[in-house]
Amino acid sequence: MMETKYHILWIDDEWQTMESFKTHCLLQYGLELHPFKTRKEGLEDYALHENYYEAVILDAKGLDKSEHEVANVGSLQNAVVQIKAHYPNLPYFIFTGQADLMSQDLFKTLFPKYYKKVIDDDKMCEDIIKAIEDNPNRIIVNKYSEVLSRLEPPIYEEVFDIIKSYENGHTCNADVFNKIRKVMDWVFQSLSDYKPLSLSFDGTNQNECSKLLATKLSEYVPIYIQRNIHSLVVIANEGSHRLSIDESIKNGKAPYLIPATVFELLSVLVWLHQLTADDESHR
Repeated sequence: MMETKYHILWIDDEWQTMESFKTHCLLQYGLELHPFKTRKEGLEDYALHENYYEAVILDAKGLDKSEHEVANVGSLQNAVVQIKAHYPNLPYFIFTGQADLMSQDLFKTLFPKYYKKVIDDDKMCEDIIKAIEDNPNRIIVNKYSEVLSRLEPPIYEEVFDIIKSYENGHTCNADVFNKIRKVMDWVFQSLSDYKPLSLSFDGTNQNECSKLLATKLSEYVPIYIQRNIHSLVVIANEGSHRLSIDESIKNGKAPYLIPATVFELLSVLVWLHQLTADDESHR
């Protein structure tokens, strides 16, 4: 099975009848389709996860706001208008199996580029990948695939924003520590869900959990990860000590602190992926 590389929004009221197409996209092209039945539901989810979805497939004749509607081309028109107005960098691909639409001159005038279901499946997949690879965000996704590949929304967005901020040279903005703290909450919760550890994270005890990972649970945690976690908790946690850390960053006394902290986080995330992957392989 090809590793999932691309997350694609798919709006089609009959997607459940197209499981073979969904599987084909994943196995042959690494395109993981995330289906929604209505234009409203699909684009609302995109608004919440803009960094996660890299393209959208639109049914030519679909549902606009409700599953109780009759499918029509108005849904497609509304989707295209919304994308152009609010998400101009989102590549969209019109996919149709409607012979009547393909024979209409008006439809061809409004939507000159579209793909025919079954006939153009592979062509569309290839074009989707080309469009995605031209997106600047894809450079980041490719570079940090080992970190991002197994993350799901909403933690994907948090980690992506942290990496993007670093890649754009924003090494004097201490606000990144708030994002790192949120990701560490997720890390500790994931470790709590990892049964061999028997770690109990309640949302407020990062420091206590960090100490346990370095003492009673150290057999599960490499020494470098213990140190990374301790550093992340101390640096990113809220509190009076952050005032001096933030000041050191703003006045240029600690120019490498943010990059160092970001890479400590990435190291922990890669280790966490490996830990949970090993657990899943033994089930």
